[in-house]
Amino acid sequence: MPRSDIDPVVNDKFEPAVVGTQSAFRALSILRAFSSHQPALSGPEVADKFGFSLPTAYRLLRALEAEQFLVFDRVTRKYRPGPEIVRLAGVMLQNDDVVAQTQTSLSRIRALTGETVTFFWRLGNERTCVQEKVSPHRLRIETGVGVHYPLTRGAPGKALLLALDEATVRDIAADADVATPVRGISGLLVELAASRERGYTMSVGETIQGAVSIAAPIPWLHEGLATFSVTAPEPRFGPRQREAAARTLLEEMERLRVALHR
Repeated sequence: MPRSDIDPVVNDKFEPAVVGTQSAFRALSILRAFSSHQPALSGPEVADKFGFSLPTAYRLLRALEAEQFLVFDRVTRKYRPGPEIVRLAGVMLQNDDVVAQTQTSLSRIRALTGETVTFFWRLGNERTCVQEKVSPHRLRIETGVGVHYPLTRGAPGKALLLALDEATVRDIAADADVATPVRGISGLLVELAASRERGYTMSVGETIQGAVSIAAPIPWLHEGLATFSVTAPEPRFGPRQREAAARTLLEEMERLRVALHR
């Protein structure tokens, strides 16, 4: 029954039931839509974002709420991530040695560079910030945990492309939903070739204005899956600082590989 005290009454008399695999994928898509920039969503916002009917949007949201993946705010009339997500994250943190070690690496790299250090994970044709240690400097760059960025722009995105062949990179760049490379696909391929030789990528202002990033992939975890990056304001991150940060990243990747026995 619709909860008239919480959600608008919607007539779903003619709406077919959302069941099976399609329902699962739709629910997961809703969960992925939450980010630091969009921490709450209403029923109409979900319907508009995914092209669902309003009854379908509310049915999915209520199902996620019932399982505590979402909570409903009666004041804002919006849904937010719920305690079940925190519980699952706790399970991963307690039982995944990679997560624990990467947290240590983030702290170590930040201490050595003094700049913001981020751990990115590839999701489809995007990369998502999953962990971040921000710089102690007042003037700093913050990526934002949970924020999505394109694979084709920014040092971390390009680092995730290093393990891919040319045809795959071209396919990704041809996706209408993927940002066009700053220097075009030909320029990107040339840049990737040079980056493979040195083991890291670099970018200046490609996703965040005034930001310089250095990134190194983690090939021993799973090629093209995850990467570390160091990001700083351009005035404080000149050639010498970039080179030092790159050395630190590569040394930490090797230390982490040994620690995890990969």
